[in-house]
Amino acid sequence: MNRDLSRFRLFGFAFLLIVVVWAGCTKSNTPIGNTLYKQTKNSLYQQLDADSLANAFKTYFQAHQSTFKNPQYLKSFYASQGYTPVLLSRFYADSSLFQFVGVLAKIGEHGLSIKGYHLEGLKKSLQVLADKDVINTTKAAYEHIITAELLFAEALTRYSFALQYGQINPRKSLSRYYIAVSRPDSVQFSKVLSTKDLITYLDSIQPKDSLYKQMQNTLAKREGGQLPALLANLERLRWKFKRDSSCLVYVNIPAYQLSIIKNGEKLSDMKVVVGEVGGHETPVLTSRIHSVQVNPIWNIPTSIAKQEILVQAKADKFYLSNHGIDVYYKGKKVPDADSIDWSGYDAANLPYSFKQRPGNANSLGLIKFLFNNGSSVYLHDTPAKMVFGRKMRAASHGCVRVEKPLDLAHALFGDGEKYEIIKEEMGSEDPVAKTISLKPQPQVILDYMTCATNESGDLTFYPDVYGLDSVLYRLLK
Repeated sequence: MNRDLSRFRLFGFAFLLIVVVWAGCTKSNTPIGNTLYKQTKNSLYQQLDADSLANAFKTYFQAHQSTFKNPQYLKSFYASQGYTPVLLSRFYADSSLFQFVGVLAKIGEHGLSIKGYHLEGLKKSLQVLADKDVINTTKAAYEHIITAELLFAEALTRYSFALQYGQINPRKSLSRYYIAVSRPDSVQFSKVLSTKDLITYLDSIQPKDSLYKQMQNTLAKREGGQLPALLANLERLRWKFKRDSSCLVYVNIPAYQLSIIKNGEKLSDMKVVVGEVGGHETPVLTSRIHSVQVNPIWNIPTSIAKQEILVQAKADKFYLSNHGIDVYYKGKKVPDADSIDWSGYDAANLPYSFKQRPGNANSLGLIKFLFNNGSSVYLHDTPAKMVFGRKMRAASHGCVRVEKPLDLAHALFGDGEKYEIIKEEMGSEDPVAKTISLKPQPQVILDYMTCATNESGDLTFYPDVYGLDSVLYRLLK
């Protein structure tokens, strides 16, 4: 009896050992194989081999890398992961991958086109993974797993970067745009693909700006959502650059408006005149106002001298003296410039340069606000006050004319000795150019937004004076 019991126990132990060994042999040695087997009950996924999958992944990527937007970033990430389909392994089982497909399908709510995201291909590749008639060999399994993984990675990174940084790099796509906006790099690329909670991550990258949401709501109510100005301004809000809310002079070019902002609150607005269309457009840039020049001297640019000053001098020999303009030849002031016979000169052979003396007739007015930039533009006063009464105020050579320059000076300098000097010198009957430094140096932004909120909180649209909404619209579509 005891001998039979012992034999039975020995047989039972051997049987159990065989079952354990058999179970171990049938379990895939790849995480994605185990995940897909549990979800699809396709036993072929249990036959997948990690080394074979990695080799197939490398081979496939090498053959198709030119089809991806950021192949080097993609290659670097998957090489660091041993060429394993980490996204499918993480997000197939909990269905968050399928939720992402639903989110991606609504990208039009951000004014973005679904083109380039391969949405239908991604949907199909996910469906195929559950189709036993298609996944009937390990080769087919490897191919479709890799395809789905890379389509997922491409769509996720592109969507993430479009929402966080904008779909377009304005410095590469727009002329006269000089603000250094943030752009994604390899670290950000890897960060996106390394996320552990996809739904939480997708929620975190949705733009939270109230103006952005207001534009989205307005866009949703429009027939077909075909307004270029909504689409363009949503994109502009996605561009990120540093703003100093402690003290900011903000110029919105299409609104012809300057705002003074301190500690995040708008103190005042004033009208401005910006560059005219046709080569004199005011650039989009950011800098720091480092000083002002009271009663400035205007060093007339060569282009203006040839195209305007020479024409006026030919028409009226006293034009230069009447406007306080001195003539220079090889750096030396020419005496009695009214005696020059201008009829013998044209734009091709003009040897003279010109400077306008300080005074009420000076085109820069009584003060200019200086900041470093590569376009030689600045904020300044003007004697032509009547222009501020016009609705369309794109009429300068590129600089920004300010309606209330003394108010701006007071906002920047505050009460004190420097401001008193500025006020006194601007009222002097014997004007002399004087430069006064400004510390701390406030940020100045020359921006281009054709949509904003008014005092009532409603959306206001401004004319697309430089036609940039249309340019952005075409690029986004």
